[in-house]
Amino acid sequence: MGKLSEESFSAIKGELIDGRLTMSGMRSYLIGLFFMSALFVGVSLAVANANTVGWHTLSTGWHRIYYAEAVLFGIHLLVLLLCWWNNAFSQKLLSVGMVVFTYKAALDPYLTVLMFSKDEGNYHLYLPITLIILASGLILHIVVLDKWINSLRPKTGNGRKSNVKKDSKHLILFPVILLLTALTTLVIKNGILGDYELVFVVFIMTVMYLGLLIGACEFIIAMYCIFRYPSFSVKNFNIK
Repeated sequence: MGKLSEESFSAIKGELIDGRLTMSGMRSYLIGLFFMSALFVGVSLAVANANTVGWHTLSTGWHRIYYAEAVLFGIHLLVLLLCWWNNAFSQKLLSVGMVVFTYKAALDPYLTVLMFSKDEGNYHLYLPITLIILASGLILHIVVLDKWINSLRPKTGNGRKSNVKKDSKHLILFPVILLLTALTTLVIKNGILGDYELVFVVFIMTVMYLGLLIGACEFIIAMYCIFRYPSFSVKNFNIK
């Protein structure tokens, strides 16, 4: 495989000029993430303050998580306020925000899941499931990012096609199979199939989690290009 060059990222440049990653597109995405995260964190905080759980019964670690959430929400809002103009600084800050707050939005729903499990007295059952989901999703995220980057590399000069895509498909299947196997084992072993509502919520949250992590791969590549190549700067685009 050849080395990556500016030309390797022409598709990303197209998205930055007139696609999902325009300045207005990035702002709209971050606004959507802000309200989505606010919903999940707000619901989890309401459950945490309910009589069943109680804020004062939560550990110091949980308190720190919610304090960190408050700080991140403040930063998120500040990014939106500072990036309302189409200039190079705003573009760079928005690209960083896209990556950071996508990760945050991917994790926030599990605060809701874990707080509901505390409310129902099943926290000890759902915590290991959540940790396995998070770890498996991270593995899948790394594999997809590696596959994406390798797919952008020029082909070797000997005329033979690279097997990166074929190999990556098998690599992507590994964390998915591991995740499904582990979750099935834990659900059956712990006998939580009767809790259909929360199990269904975990499934939906997992789909969202994996989708956001896969989407973050494109945001990481776009952020790299914006910082690495001057021609990817918005100041060189003809924005109407």
